[in-house]
Amino acid sequence: MKYLPLLALLCTSTFATEGLRPILYNHPGLVVDLEVGLWAWPVPCDADGDGDFDLIVSCPDKPHNGVYLFENTTGDTAKKAMPVFKPGKFLSKTETYIMPSYVNGKMRVMRPGVEFPEFTTQGTLVKKPIPNPSSKWYKPQGKQTKGPKLRHHQWRYTDYDGDGQTDLVAAVEDWSYYGWDDAWNAQGEWQNGPLHGFVFIFRNTGSNEEPNYAQEFRVQPVDTYGCPSPNFEDFDHDGDLDLLCGEFLDKFTYFQNIGTRTEPKYSKGTRVLDSAGKHLRMDLEMIDPIAFDWDKDGDSDLICGDEDGRVAFIENTGLLGPNQTPVFNKPRYFQQEAHEINFGALVTLFGCDWDGDQDTDIIAGNTAGYIAFIENLSGPRVAEPKWAAPIKFKAGDKTLRIMAGKNGSIQGPAEAKWGYTTQTVADWDHDGDLDIIANSILGKVVWFENTGHRTQLATEKPIEVQWKGDPPHLAWGWLRPEGKALLTQWRTTPVAVDWNKDGLMDLVMLDHEGYLSFFPRTQNGLQPPQRIFADHNGKLLHLNNGSAGKSGRRKLCLMDWDGDGRLDILINSENAQFLRQSGERDGLVLFTDEGNVSDRNIEGHDTSPTPVDWDANGLPDLLIGAEDGRLYFLKNPKAK
Repeated sequence: MKYLPLLALLCTSTFATEGLRPILYNHPGLVVDLEVGLWAWPVPCDADGDGDFDLIVSCPDKPHNGVYLFENTTGDTAKKAMPVFKPGKFLSKTETYIMPSYVNGKMRVMRPGVEFPEFTTQGTLVKKPIPNPSSKWYKPQGKQTKGPKLRHHQWRYTDYDGDGQTDLVAAVEDWSYYGWDDAWNAQGEWQNGPLHGFVFIFRNTGSNEEPNYAQEFRVQPVDTYGCPSPNFEDFDHDGDLDLLCGEFLDKFTYFQNIGTRTEPKYSKGTRVLDSAGKHLRMDLEMIDPIAFDWDKDGDSDLICGDEDGRVAFIENTGLLGPNQTPVFNKPRYFQQEAHEINFGALVTLFGCDWDGDQDTDIIAGNTAGYIAFIENLSGPRVAEPKWAAPIKFKAGDKTLRIMAGKNGSIQGPAEAKWGYTTQTVADWDHDGDLDIIANSILGKVVWFENTGHRTQLATEKPIEVQWKGDPPHLAWGWLRPEGKALLTQWRTTPVAVDWNKDGLMDLVMLDHEGYLSFFPRTQNGLQPPQRIFADHNGKLLHLNNGSAGKSGRRKLCLMDWDGDGRLDILINSENAQFLRQSGERDGLVLFTDEGNVSDRNIEGHDTSPTPVDWDANGLPDLLIGAEDGRLYFLKNPKAK
């Protein structure tokens, strides 16, 4: 199990059962964002040969790894650029860094070292080796940090110099200068280097039938902020190939060819603008743009994958901005017929009756930092409810979105657009309605007051603790508690619960050192944490003893899973790890590790469990959010 939990899993679980499965919208006619799972690598093409463009998306995450065909049944994208796709059809398992090339009127799909000649029908099942350079051809230059080196490694084909021979493009994302973790000074300034993204060409000195690739050379002055996703196209319509790149974050850079078709020379990079004159940017990060004339109007649009599995159409306006830079309309995200419920990536869940209609709805967070309301439309006592599409909450006059920004993530500025919201729901202010209590990538625990409107909340307020002296702070990073605010380990669930049954809402979550702790509430407010939770031997539950980026990351809920009248703990694991409350001793509440609740592994980074009782039989069932954004359901094994 990841992130160093100190409770060992048993090899087999008393409560291991079959049946952990994703839940469906059960809502004919509903249209939602097209999504696959964590990371979307799009391949636009006419996959079925019917004359309109479909979309194939490679998703290398877990557990939804695969190549998926989204069929366009709406018709020609020249007439309707935003078709509603059929749900994805699984073609095969996939591999990392799948990218298409469009050369000599033919699409060719590849990853480093391998081409997939039957990709539109068989995905990655059929493979053809590419005569390739050594896997160690790239060597970082200059001062580097310790840690990861290459991450994204992208290969494509292009006729770089117009000689009729198809050359090999190799782009790399170099982390050798960035390092990875905890390199901030006390002022919140990153002390390591930036990410780098370089593009190389291997000229084909042979033929298209029998290629022979010469020594690589770097395309100058290209250096993007990671993941270049290079697109060589004639964007300015002057007869030569320009270069448009993505990056690890959310923007695009254009390098105009100021040379010729046969002797390319590239200008300094310029940020690509949208039609409003602002930097063109995606909603999330880890983007993967593919240049493709989707609307068939003679210019190169962009079909761009986002980190959370969505894919966008970015229309080329045909206009040129400053420095002859192509201008695009803002991204529009493709949609599909609703099938499995999905909300971004690393979805976090809390089941509750949010709208007061006596059934259990879902409140969900994700990597992008949003929190959404997913409404149960069926009413109580329906085992397989009909669901509405997620609606993102507003906080004040803006969409609720928590993000790291330039220096809020312990792992560095490359994570600026991530939020990793994880939340519970409770009447925090004791006014009779439900509020939202959230933690995030920041480790700042905040709450959003219910204003009485379905998806409208008040602006965030800090969860404050009546500290005795200076508040404790993390042993890493530059962030420090502000006043009485609670700053703890990042990406950990704040569980609001009246643990001691005194009528006041308490808090149970990891403290700044990774111990599961009880923050009791009194009339004077939330009190400092008490480490009262232990295993059956009396050893305190130290759920994460990692530091910096390896800290936190624990998603948990409290529920009576075994029906004995005592609250148990279910916590992220391969699915959910069941810690059964087994007694009390010497002021400690004891828990026995009963292992995983299922044999199915749905874990990527981590999972997020919550109780639900849709059939209203009095036994809590389990809903688990996974890395692929799906919601997996498990019936309580005590139900008959």
